[in-house]
Order: sequence, then structure tokens, then C-alpha cells
Amino acid sequence: MTRRSCAHLETLDADQFGEPGTGAVYLLRGERTALVDSGTARSAPRLSAALRGVRLDWILITHAHLDHAGGAGLLAADHPEATVVAHPRTVPHLADPTRLEAGVRAASPDLFPYYGRPTAVPESRLRACTDGETLDLGRGVVLDAVYSPGHASHHVCWFEREGRVLFAGDAVGHHAVPVNLPLTVPPRFDLEKGLATLAVLRSLEPRTIAFAHFGVADRAADRLVEYATALERWIGRVAALRSHMTDAEVVDCILSEPPYGEMSSVGRHVARLCITGALASLPIEAS
Repeated sequence: MTRRSCAHLETLDADQFGEPGTGAVYLLRGERTALVDSGTARSAPRLSAALRGVRLDWILITHAHLDHAGGAGLLAADHPEATVVAHPRTVPHLADPTRLEAGVRAASPDLFPYYGRPTAVPESRLRACTDGETLDLGRGVVLDAVYSPGHASHHVCWFEREGRVLFAGDAVGHHAVPVNLPLTVPPRFDLEKGLATLAVLRSLEPRTIAFAHFGVADRAADRLVEYATALERWIGRVAALRSHMTDAEVVDCILSEPPYGEMSSVGRHVARLCITGALASLPIEAS
């Protein structure tokens, strides 16, 4: 387990899909502690080992996708003192992850084994957060919940005031990966809401962004603008290809390009999901 730390913040490498540097969860310490995201069910044993001896007060889930929420049930079982906090639309899926599991199996059956099977969080341990809600960890560590739809309708970012650190989940895409691939996964990516979210996040004036995929990066304001531009260009490009190709041809065309051909097999599965989600977000043209 790779650990990187600074002051009250630690980055834990979940070794997502068996690849280091692809999935991170973040541990914040004040008088109380909070974990941002839970990784996959398969990564939960690694995280449990890293968190042995740590009292967790909160497990904060940015959204219900299984690379962020899949390990919540297992980590909650290891930390009975912790309350699991998420968007109101995420909470039912944490209590019963059956539909999430079925959705991933249907959308990407080849990728599902890398996630592992999620387990339920007891309803008594779950709490829905409100937009703008504050969690005070003590010692000056204060987190604000920021509803952030776009990547998913139920997405929540968390903003740490003192360090001005934005825990972005998937709202700002990837960081430090070889291919610039906007995270436009199915079933409900929404470009308009995603761009509006990026404007809200800019208004917070973060100094750094803690990416779920992967690591803490500076130049936060620039990165937020760059991602908005990348999203618009990506959706525009997918739309242009679809104007003269079938959806299957669009996927094959993009995946045949050198940057994508050089990705790992898992990376190509993720890329396929992002292309599929971008296609699904486009308006259906009248025949």
C-alpha cells in the first residue's frame, strides 16, 4: 500500500484494478477523521490493512460508481464507529448495491471482475448529506459538501477550507494518466451540468485538487478550465464521428488510435466506457 502524506491529509493508493497510481482514497485527520471514497470491493482489504488502528468517524462517498463506493460496505464493517455519508440518491445504492452491480455487469462485463462484489452498508450507518453541508473534523479541518452533477447526477465533491483542497471524485476527470480521457461514463453523463459544476468549483478558488484517479495536483484553477475545454472538445469530436458512423464504428475508430492502443487492457475497457457514455449523452437525431 502506497501512502503519501502532507499535514492532515494522506493519499492511500488503492491499487485499483491491480494497477498502482490509478485509484486513490484520501484520509483527513483533525480531532476526528474522514475517508473520502472507499475504492473498489477488491481494493478494500488493502485499504483495511492501511487503516488498521485508525478510528474513522466518516466515510464520505463522492458517488455510487463501484470504483468509488464498492468498498464502502467492507470498510464500514471494519470500522463500526464510522458513518457513511453520500448524496441522497447514492444512499439507497449503498444500502442495496444490487442495481449497481447489475449495471456494471451489463455495461462492461469484462471489467466487472476487477471491481469485486460490493456488500451493503447497514441503513443505520448511512446518512444523506445536503448541498453546502459542513463537517468539522476539528483542529481547523473543515469540509463542505458540494453537489456536483455531470459525471453522475448524484456526485458530491468535498472542499477542505484551510488547505483549499478540492476532493473532486470524478468531476474533474483524470490526473497523471497517459491518455487525456474525459470521464464521460454511462449511463447519465450530462455535459451541460458538468460544465456548470466546473464553474461552481472554480468559484470555490481551490489551491489544489485531490483526484480520485490519481493524486493531489496544484494549478487548480487552470485544471478546472482545462477540463471544461477538454469535455467540450471530446463531446464535439464524438458527435462529429457519429454524424457519419454507427456507434460501434465510433468506438472502434477512437480505440484504434495510437494513444488508446498503447493503454493497458483495463485502460481500454475504461476508454470504451467513456466513449459509450459520450455517445449516450448526445441527443437522438430525428430520422
